[in-house]
Amino acid sequence: MATKYLAAMMDAETGGSQNYEFEGADDLFGKPADDIVGAFVASMSSAGGRPVPLHYELNSAIKKRKKQVVMATGSLIFAHGDIPFLLMVSPANRGEIVK
Repeated sequence: MATKYLAAMMDAETGGSQNYEFEGADDLFGKPADDIVGAFVASMSSAGGRPVPLHYELNSAIKKRKKQVVMATGSLIFAHGDIPFLLMVSPANRGEIVK
């Protein structure tokens, strides 16, 4: 079964931001922070108009279990260069996720 998750990504170079909704495993927030970021990036890779697979470098990822949020920094890697990002991921319905 799939659960809906929300992600907010900010381009650290320009300050532009984008919100995303994606589906992931019900137990996604039981996994390490870097796996949660990987699930989000994989969902972006499957969206149209992007290179498959989407490559990225993860510099940091911290999971705040009580707040049910993952905060991460890194870079999306493209042929024309890297784009630094800031990312926050959380379950769409935080109260429904078992801690």
